[in-house]
Amino acid sequence: MKFLGVCTMTLAAMLFTAPSMPAQGLYDESKNATTGDLNDQDYWWAKYDAMMLEIAIKQRQPEGPIAVDLAIFNRRLDSLIKKYPKHQEIAKWKARASEVESKINPNANRSAAFTVECPWDQANFAQLWVNLHWAKAAIDDKQYASARSSLQNVRQNYQIMMAPDRMKDYPEDLRKYVAESKPEIDRLDKIAREKTGH
Repeated sequence: MKFLGVCTMTLAAMLFTAPSMPAQGLYDESKNATTGDLNDQDYWWAKYDAMMLEIAIKQRQPEGPIAVDLAIFNRRLDSLIKKYPKHQEIAKWKARASEVESKINPNANRSAAFTVECPWDQANFAQLWVNLHWAKAAIDDKQYASARSSLQNVRQNYQIMMAPDRMKDYPEDLRKYVAESKPEIDRLDKIAREKTGH
């Protein structure tokens, strides 16, 4: 368990430092966005963290790994707030993360791990969820090459996640999301391939 806890901390650090590619250009007004989804990798990681935080609390997961992931979540949110200072959803996530962080026992074991019911630190699930959402946002912004790159990652992780019993302990809605994502993956990939010409 101790080794697993160390691995999840390393995973969290890797996810935080992954490069972000928000929409850019002369007419990009996303910095003034007050609501809605954004074509920004860090935004989708933060949305994933916000979702997983509530799942972890509902499941009464150990405080230690929640504290570790909250630290990453908060740093990511600080970066997002600088880029999108008017975005209300990001501000709400920050307030919620800070609230939970303030209640965590400072002596909670940071080397503990989530139980199998909580996939917060499960890299294959996390990458599928984040990159599929990000690919859709990229296509909406006509960034088709970026979408194709994200979808390649999604396809790889989809195969892993669909292995027998891979998600048997996950919450039902998360299992259903992955199991039913194939048509959306194919639809987005078709658009991206047509627009990039290969």
